[in-house]
Amino acid sequence: MKHLIRFILASLIGVASAAAAEANYPDKPITMVVSFPAGGGADAAGRLLARHLERKLGQPVVVVNRPGAGGEIGFAAIARAKPDGYTIGVVTAPNVVVLPIQRAAQYKLSDLQPIANLVEDVGVFFVRKDHRFQTMKDLVAEAKSKPDSINLATTGNGGLPHFALLSLQKNAGAKLMAVPYSGTVPIRQAVLAGDVDVGFITIADAASDLDGGLVRSLGQAAEHRAPTAAQMPTLREQGVDVVISALRGIAAPARTPAQVVRVLAEAMEVIVRSPEFQKEAAAQKLPLRYMGPQDFKGELERLDRDYRALWRVSPWEN
Repeated sequence: MKHLIRFILASLIGVASAAAAEANYPDKPITMVVSFPAGGGADAAGRLLARHLERKLGQPVVVVNRPGAGGEIGFAAIARAKPDGYTIGVVTAPNVVVLPIQRAAQYKLSDLQPIANLVEDVGVFFVRKDHRFQTMKDLVAEAKSKPDSINLATTGNGGLPHFALLSLQKNAGAKLMAVPYSGTVPIRQAVLAGDVDVGFITIADAASDLDGGLVRSLGQAAEHRAPTAAQMPTLREQGVDVVISALRGIAAPARTPAQVVRVLAEAMEVIVRSPEFQKEAAAQKLPLRYMGPQDFKGELERLDRDYRALWRVSPWEN
């Protein structure tokens, strides 16, 4: 009987301690995992949020880059962390959705608790400023006449550039050779060095090179011109039906307490809707699209259904 009483008391103390910890959250530094190299769009969005989140929550937010395997290493690190709210991370779609579909990844989408989406960023095909391609029509014409003669830098199968390549092949009949890199920064470096003909990353990722005149856009993959790139023609305007964008948001490990998720989500919504954050995001060419936990989860689950259906009909090479 004494053992039972001790067990019950210990359980009650544990529950009370956990509840107190949640009520006082956060009371120590938070780690934010970024699944791609420093300098890219995911890193920029994460670091911008981290600075504002520190002020809002009153605790340091330490950004840690864990790149590799198309984002899988970082996504898995988030999923495997202790679900207490002190490890969160930047997740990007389609990567976070597609990786567990196309291979036995180190995590499942259900291992993550979506907190908030921050950015929806449009993709752009781009070349070095002195490249022979002046327009997307030039690229498509050569790719159709000489299949696989043009190389496109990607982040590997399952990433945004990979799906842009598949869409270009399906909708324009242009077949390019994919060359995988570990992230958007290496893609930019490869294009600038002339190691590849063309790259496809988001407008935010390419912003500094575009603004600096180091590279030239062949067109943005948007239904309508993005406000952050109003002078850049869409691919559809050039007769190429490719529309693709990337979501960048924040997630925690599954089973993170609802109270903790609520604190983080509410703080992020206030931050994203603040004029100061919006001004800084615009300066970095980050087009904001806030979604709370339920909406963000629903969007990821919709993408999961869509990509699983695509995989069943036409699985891409892994």
